[in-house]
Amino acid sequence: MKINKLPSEIFNRIAAGEVVESPASIVKELAENAIDAGATEITVSVRGGGIDRISITDNGCGIDFEDMPTAFLPHATSKIKNLDDLDTISTLGFRGEALPSIGAVADVTMVSRTANSEIGGKIVYKAGRLISHDECGTSLGTTVTVENLFEHIPARKKFLGKPSREETKIFTLIEHLVLSNPDIVFKFDSETKHFSSPGEGLKSAVFAVYGDSVLKNTVEVNLSDTPITVTGFTCLPTYTKPSRNYQNIIINGRYVESTDIQYAVYSVYSAYLMKRQYPLFVLHITMPYDMVDVNVHPSKMQVKFADTIKIKSIVARGVKNAVMPRLTDPKKLDLDLDDDDFKSDSNEEYVKPSHNLFKSFFEAIPAKPVGAQAVDNSSVAQTEDNIDGLAVDNTFANAPPVDSYSDIYTPAADFTQKQEVFAPVECTYIGKLFNTYLILERGEQCYFIDQHAAHEKLLYDKLLKKYEEKRLQTQPLMIPFVFDVSAADAELLSENIELLEDCGFGISPFGEYTFTLSYLPYECVGIDLQLFVSDMLALVNSREKSPMVLKERLMQAACKAAVKGEIDDLGQSEIEALLAEMTARNITLFCPHGRPIVISFSKKEIEKWFKRIV
Repeated sequence: MKINKLPSEIFNRIAAGEVVESPASIVKELAENAIDAGATEITVSVRGGGIDRISITDNGCGIDFEDMPTAFLPHATSKIKNLDDLDTISTLGFRGEALPSIGAVADVTMVSRTANSEIGGKIVYKAGRLISHDECGTSLGTTVTVENLFEHIPARKKFLGKPSREETKIFTLIEHLVLSNPDIVFKFDSETKHFSSPGEGLKSAVFAVYGDSVLKNTVEVNLSDTPITVTGFTCLPTYTKPSRNYQNIIINGRYVESTDIQYAVYSVYSAYLMKRQYPLFVLHITMPYDMVDVNVHPSKMQVKFADTIKIKSIVARGVKNAVMPRLTDPKKLDLDLDDDDFKSDSNEEYVKPSHNLFKSFFEAIPAKPVGAQAVDNSSVAQTEDNIDGLAVDNTFANAPPVDSYSDIYTPAADFTQKQEVFAPVECTYIGKLFNTYLILERGEQCYFIDQHAAHEKLLYDKLLKKYEEKRLQTQPLMIPFVFDVSAADAELLSENIELLEDCGFGISPFGEYTFTLSYLPYECVGIDLQLFVSDMLALVNSREKSPMVLKERLMQAACKAAVKGEIDDLGQSEIEALLAEMTARNITLFCPHGRPIVISFSKKEIEKWFKRIV
């Protein structure tokens, strides 16, 4: 076997595969170089989503004329001198491969001048080859222009997203840089966006990125546990988001991703969060450089801690101390977090205990008689998240089977095969339990009906039928509902506006990252708008790309937000109307999310519970 030494144009392209994934990765490398150069103002300009052109200008220290070619050599850097430096990395960019990697896959022009020189330099690379290096007049600092990304590598270019999507990635990165470096002025411009941060501290940075509504619903975090400090902002438990896109972790000035930190924050909020809701936070964590390893991956987004348990504990205490005084009843936040709370290796999300209506009731029920048909309840729990992508509580997933289960309750896995119906008009209405469950009697059978699930199913059937028959009617809102989203969510919403309108929801841009909901289907009048918008954003962020499936899930989300379970106090006439409509429409035994609507018990079973018969 012959061993070949690769020429520079090949190994530079290989290195570029690690560093240059997209236009956003180029902006990240060059902006971090500008920050390391001591810049107090950084301007990022892109065209064609950064595929056609990226230009980054800073007022940093600049590069000496004679050093400019060296900057484009592999493994050349001003930030590491010896092996020990790797253990205490304090700069953002340090691998020394950014410029040669970028130069290998695009056309690059750099213009720079240092403070001790009256004239600057200009160097041009095309497809990794030096074209020119000359003196020129320029202001203090550096400008790097990258053009024609992957023009000479069509196989890489075809995997890029459309320009608007690539631009959104870049702008999301700019937001992260603003939050990570709140004392630096960042400016951004493209064909469609213009943005500027004031560079006046973290509060102004949060305002610039998220706006006033977020700032009003956050509290400051400030905890010092030598040698670690945690500062920043975290949301009130009443102000959450439908994704983790609003969670910002900055360690020693570097924006990173860390499930350990996310879990630590989540542990504080878990008792207050609805499913699929997440806290918003911007946390700056400072610690000795030898306590964190940032050289885990070429992107430098993942980190490892020398003492993960300690870090998680300090972060959780910092967030808890900030949130607790703002709660109406601080005792509700029953948290006394210390290091022992984080000794588990699992970072699975905390799941709130289910308030199972029949849990204690079933515990007293004898086991299923021998020979009776059993139901595999595990299939219910296993398939609940695959029904519509929304969070649903499977109240009866752990309940032992009883005699009439197989007659009235079909596991969600068989939902599409067995659409059983129930005729409550033949029953006698007995009363209501917990302002949620209607109790009916027919002969020697007793039925519990979840009024929330029944109402939701009726709304969904109406909505879907009218949609299929193209008879969908909409109702304007007297006052449009206004909501803010992130840059990424704004892009996704804009892509799905036609789909939303087709389903009867009038979503329109009201600024760069603000939208309005101005009308909705007639069946959804009275909808919980905040809940619906939250679920809608979760849906457009999901991996499901089928328009029809998204439409069905969107309608399911709307119906869920249109009914309020135990909050709705239905009167006798409303209950009778609900039961009559269930019969008239031959309602099936499952709501749109696959939860059971009706559960049945026989007189014989109840008598067994009380030992009246054996």
